[in-house]
Amino acid sequence: MTRLVRVELARFFARILVWCVAVGLVAVSGLIVLDAWRSSSPPSAADLADAQTYYEQSLADWEANNDQYEADCLDQLQQAKDNGDDTTGWTCDYPAPSLQDFVNADPPFAEAGQGKLSNLAIPLVLAPSLMAVSFIAAEFATGAISNWLTFAPRRNRVYWSKVVAAVLGVAPAVLVSTAVAAFGIWLAYRSHGTIGDLGPHGYRPYVDTSLRLVALGLGFAAGAAALAFLLRHTAAVLGAVIGWAVVWEGVIGSAVSGMRPYTLSFDIVAWVQGSASYYVDECSRAEDGTMQCVGVEQVTHMTQAGLQLGGVVVALVLVAWVVFRRRDVA
Repeated sequence: MTRLVRVELARFFARILVWCVAVGLVAVSGLIVLDAWRSSSPPSAADLADAQTYYEQSLADWEANNDQYEADCLDQLQQAKDNGDDTTGWTCDYPAPSLQDFVNADPPFAEAGQGKLSNLAIPLVLAPSLMAVSFIAAEFATGAISNWLTFAPRRNRVYWSKVVAAVLGVAPAVLVSTAVAAFGIWLAYRSHGTIGDLGPHGYRPYVDTSLRLVALGLGFAAGAAALAFLLRHTAAVLGAVIGWAVVWEGVIGSAVSGMRPYTLSFDIVAWVQGSASYYVDECSRAEDGTMQCVGVEQVTHMTQAGLQLGGVVVALVLVAWVVFRRRDVA
């Protein structure tokens, strides 16, 4: 088995497309770092001067007219109550402006770092999947799989060696791209002195996000390899993925709010970010007989999302294994 995996890895890395996709994935990580560098830079002297000017103007207006603004607001509030309008959340307390209201400063690393790193999730799904699919599908398209089975007639070993090789083959690209993005984002904020307060957990949440991204890329590579075993052609895999994205992820996931946590796109977000929320309408009949609906927030945690994503990958791998054992490869 080990010798078969080594042979498959050599065949994997001999493909030019694999190297092109790997380089592209690392390049995407570089773009994410560049965006972090831009976002982490503090406001320039000119921006601070403009902010100071606008702040002084706003403060002068507030000091001169705040009493009148508050009186007008209270009159409008009373008029709304007299008309029977809903005044929930209506406030007439206008605090004095502060300089920070006019400074266009992005959040520090402590608040934005994980979000920046999460932008790598979709590239880490697509790139390793494409690498794995092209590797497996080419074996069927060229007929090499038939020749290979004459030298290694045990289909179980052939199947698992190829799936393992696909996962191990994408691992360097996944690890390097994640490391480039994670370290580059941190370095950008560190260089500009905008790390911020990391809280009691320090860098642990950021590191955990990086590890979940790696697991995401490797897991989707395994699932993509299995899908390629089932459909045998890259075009067929792309068609199936597009169909799934349109019908399930797009139409059903958007039209039926209760199905949202069972879409791959939602589970990817929940897995990478630690949790994700969605809203479900809860309707009741009011006293006047009309139906009133309120959106209630529901939260999907990382564990549930991980189990669902892992379940999809395991199911694909096992189904493809059973089919490959029994179906003619010609």
